[in-house]
Amino acid sequence: MRVYPILAILILIAGCAQQQGFKGVPLSPAKPAPDFTLTNQFGERVSLSDFRGRVVVISFLYTSCPTVCPAITQNFIRAMDELGDSVGRDVVFVAVSVDPERDTVERVREYSEKRGLLHRWQYLTGERAELEKVWKDYNIYVNVSWRDDYGNYLVDHTATAIIVDKEGNLRLVYPGITWDPKNLAHDVKLLMRE
Repeated sequence: MRVYPILAILILIAGCAQQQGFKGVPLSPAKPAPDFTLTNQFGERVSLSDFRGRVVVISFLYTSCPTVCPAITQNFIRAMDELGDSVGRDVVFVAVSVDPERDTVERVREYSEKRGLLHRWQYLTGERAELEKVWKDYNIYVNVSWRDDYGNYLVDHTATAIIVDKEGNLRLVYPGITWDPKNLAHDVKLLMRE
C-alpha cells in the first residue's frame, strides 16, 4: 500500500528533472576534454586541467574581431552576471585566441580590462603551433579570410561556446552567437550541482 506514495514522489522527481533539462546541445556520450596549456592575460601559463572540480565555459575569440567576438564576449558577461559569485569559484570562463600574431599577452589583457573581465575570465593566447593544436582538438575552424595592403585582416572562425563539466568532460555546446546567456547559466548551474 505504501508503494503508491513512493511512486508519486518518483514521478514528481522525474517531472522536475525533465523541466530542468539542459538548454544547450548535449555532447553524447560525454568524453574527456583535450587538455591544453596556454598563456593568460597576466602572462601566466594555465592548463585546462587546472580548473578540474569547476565547470568551464570555453569560446574562441580574437581581440581585433569587429562582429562575432564582441557578441560572444557580451553573452559571456551576461552569463557571468547571472551566475554571480560562483564565477571563478565554481565556474571558469575561458577565451582562447584564434589570432596568435596580434593577440599578445598585452593585447588580451587590454581587451579584458576594457570590458571589465580582467579578473573574471581567462583569456588565453600562445604561439601559433600551440593554438593550432587546441583548434584541431576542439574542431574549431580558423582561416584568414581578408587582408588589406596595410596588414589588417579578418579571421573566420567557428563561433561556439563549449561547456566542460567538473570531471573534465565535454558536455554541452552552444553553437553560433544567438544563444541566450540565461540558458547557458542555467546549464552551468545544473552541472555545478552534479
